[in-house]
Amino acid sequence: MPPFPLDQAVQSEGVSMEKRNDVGRPTDPDGLLLEGWAQGFLVGSLVVMSCITIANMRKGVLLHKLILLELLLGIPHGFWILFHPPIYTWWLSVSAILLNASWSLHNVIAWMKIKPFLPRWASLIFIITVVLAQPYWIVEIFANFQYFHGWGNIFLRTRPWEPLCRDPWWIFTTVALFWNIVARYELSAWDVLRISPRFVLMLSAMVVSVVFIVPDVLSVTGVLDDKMPTGINPFFKLSFVFKCLTDSVVLDDFKTALDRLRALKLGQMGSLTMDHSICEARFRDREEQRRTSRWSFGRSLAGEGLDGRRMSKMTNMHMESLQPTESGEPSSTDRGTASCGRESPVSEEIQEYNERIQRQQSPDTGYAEAIREVQRADRSSRGCFQDLMART
Repeated sequence: MPPFPLDQAVQSEGVSMEKRNDVGRPTDPDGLLLEGWAQGFLVGSLVVMSCITIANMRKGVLLHKLILLELLLGIPHGFWILFHPPIYTWWLSVSAILLNASWSLHNVIAWMKIKPFLPRWASLIFIITVVLAQPYWIVEIFANFQYFHGWGNIFLRTRPWEPLCRDPWWIFTTVALFWNIVARYELSAWDVLRISPRFVLMLSAMVVSVVFIVPDVLSVTGVLDDKMPTGINPFFKLSFVFKCLTDSVVLDDFKTALDRLRALKLGQMGSLTMDHSICEARFRDREEQRRTSRWSFGRSLAGEGLDGRRMSKMTNMHMESLQPTESGEPSSTDRGTASCGRESPVSEEIQEYNERIQRQQSPDTGYAEAIREVQRADRSSRGCFQDLMART
């Protein structure tokens, strides 16, 4: 809400209806600078978030339209510092009506977002208490007009109650969301950060908005009178901006957003499980090919007319040569066969066959190739998941 000189609150014990001068904008240079910065921050942030909301909102979704309306209602309250009375007074009082409506609408939006997690009785208590707080805002609007037009000081008495009629529902929503993330969805902070940085941004904005509620309460109750310029309170503007950031970053209700996160997490876990099973299956296929090659090689030796003892010996030499040494090179048996001075057609066939097997059907390289193929497929599937999350 707008600033007010607290020294007048000390001077006025009762409610005076005697006409006095209108309350003007701050004259203290520090106070004027701080209020101007706060209003500029408010307007700039809400304009940017409105553009982002328009770009991301979906047609026919009521929640998205309410979020955009919440942002637009808060923008006019960031211009009254530019004027002098009487425009200053009227602009401040009228824009305060829109700002109060935006605050109440924010609580309705918070109810719509957290409602899927609440039992029916808790949901009814939430929205009924929001409605019951509206008479206070009617009185606040009247008191605001009365005070800044110089007709009374009711506003000085109603202003300290403002956080109580504005923020409890948002604090409850923040706590309930964090509890559901940990207890119901079993997602750690690292899981959320890895899957959706956008959701982490939303959670961070929620925490910051709640943090700024504390100095706002201290300011309106007079605790920070000696620390701040007279009547200036930028903290509620900062809190309001981060509340709106929470709504605009993730437009859908919290359950829909968390269900997407869980689906992405399960998809990645299923992909990793599938990777392991596929690698094992492909490795078993390559091992089967390697075992059958022994039988095929034996038949080729039999075709050369070799006796049983020599055929068995050369077959064993061939299978030993398929096993790589620690250095990854062929075994000494294969090197010895290749280094013979007189090489028979059979030894040449052995050498050629060994090279092909080592290059294509080695257990180590076969398993590595299987892993690489699955990793390429996994990167493609994860890219699809990320594109889906970006679109939503």
